[in-house]
Amino acid sequence: MTKSRTVGPVRVRPHVRDGVETGKWFVDVPASLTGDGKRKRKLFDNRKQATEVARELGRRLDPVTGKPRSRSQMSGLTFGETAALWEEDEKLRVQTLKKRQSTLDADLYRLRSLCRFLGDKDVAAIKSRDLAQYQKWRLDQGRKPRTINTELGTLSLVMNWALKQEIVTEVPKTERIPVRRVEAVIPTPEEAVRIIEAMPPRLQPLVRFLFETGCRRGEALNLTWDCVDEVGGWVEIRARDGWTPKTQQSERLIPLNPSLLEMIRGLPKEGSLVFPGDSPEEPVKSFRRSFKAAVRKADIRRRGQPAHLTPQSCRRAHATWQAMNGVNESVLQGLLGHAAGSRVTKAYYVHATEDAKRAAVIELPLTVRNRNAKA
Repeated sequence: MTKSRTVGPVRVRPHVRDGVETGKWFVDVPASLTGDGKRKRKLFDNRKQATEVARELGRRLDPVTGKPRSRSQMSGLTFGETAALWEEDEKLRVQTLKKRQSTLDADLYRLRSLCRFLGDKDVAAIKSRDLAQYQKWRLDQGRKPRTINTELGTLSLVMNWALKQEIVTEVPKTERIPVRRVEAVIPTPEEAVRIIEAMPPRLQPLVRFLFETGCRRGEALNLTWDCVDEVGGWVEIRARDGWTPKTQQSERLIPLNPSLLEMIRGLPKEGSLVFPGDSPEEPVKSFRRSFKAAVRKADIRRRGQPAHLTPQSCRRAHATWQAMNGVNESVLQGLLGHAAGSRVTKAYYVHATEDAKRAAVIELPLTVRNRNAKA
């Protein structure tokens, strides 16, 4: 059986249940180092984490008095070290299907800039002013406000994790940089047909599927034949090896209209994927450029200028068309894979089209009143 070990002022020992080590480790903190004068124990997922926390406690001790420094002043961990510990826990979440690998990759990418600016600073010493200075630093680099706000969102994930681990006592906050909302371009169903017809033949079924179901791009690219009910006319969005939907609510059944079902039935079944890429077992990697070229070829314009549309526009268009057709919001949320009552549906996916705005124009009957006045 693994022996306990002394690390600085505390003891680290394995967690044992029924005489068997569980793989987790305790940190035993003596009463002399706690605020209330009572001995405390903290359980960690592995020896590495427990040992690092034990070393933190040693670094917190004042070299003169031997007493712990104020946690509000010092944690003993830099932001970079805290981010590394957070990453370990997030990898475990990915392995247990609680988080998508692509989401973690995006978080780690955003952490690069945060660690360059804050990496050597004690995580407990980070204040709101530091975040405001980070915002200015990124703005001076030419980064967009939306990008900076997203990066600080990732910082909040790390800081909130540190709060739960009792590494910090508070999470600093700062005002978000205002972002001018750009009105989304929603193609009409007729324009969607023109875009589909302008796509390369191998991508036409995929883009049609996106427009007519409102699926996320990743959901369509990872759709397998065992999730298609060719008799009942449904597709099921569910997890498979190497891929999981965005959220728990994303797992759902989506009905297919008869013509779309007929199109899917006619697709070749050379592999497990409904919309494969170059290889039958590999999904399409990216079709953003092809989609942009198709929009340009279809001559989709707004106010005389070429419209800016992306594959994500298919999902927004579907949601907007459904809302304009009077589909109940709870039904629409179920189709899109949003949680019941979510504000995301209206805030980001349902938009007022130019035709809808024009149809809502009000004209007062002034000509009738003027005619009566003259009479």
